[in-house]
Amino acid sequence: MFKITKNIVLKNITGQGNMVTANENVQVSASKGMHFKFYFNNKQITYDCSPVSGKEIVKIDGEIVSESKNYRFQSCHEFRVDNKTAKIKLQAKGLTKNITTCEFLVADKVVKAYQLTYGTQGKVPLMLHVLIAVIAAAIGWFYASQVISSWLAFGGALLLVALVLFKFEKPVWTCEELTQ
Repeated sequence: MFKITKNIVLKNITGQGNMVTANENVQVSASKGMHFKFYFNNKQITYDCSPVSGKEIVKIDGEIVSESKNYRFQSCHEFRVDNKTAKIKLQAKGLTKNITTCEFLVADKVVKAYQLTYGTQGKVPLMLHVLIAVIAAAIGWFYASQVISSWLAFGGALLLVALVLFKFEKPVWTCEELTQ
């Protein structure tokens, strides 16, 4: 269906939710969402969506033409540009695949499409795996012997995993421009 024409790898080294720019048309942030720019007949169409608030806005030259609130894995906004039916489709391929595609169509023909892939880089050292296993076993033993509550055991395990992931794994976005 689509073919990758341009592949850009982005690294969010700060890890503080700062906006990462793929190119002049695509920006991604965990806290601020995704921002896409498309161009058609000297008009700038922008699509902003936030996974946190669920808010989605489509603008043509700065004027809002479509707005919604959505927490689903796919979204479609229909509007008119130069008296032609246009659509912007966003589809997240699920929680485990970490792939999101955004397509801009005019008269049911794809003008531009992007695919964002989220992953991590970095390895957890082997000794840390051993340390994690020992701490997890200790949490399990304390829970089984009823020294700590289930909430405390769950919170301790969650905190341990979060600290390890925050320290050793770095988020990486890959943005690919797609064509048919």
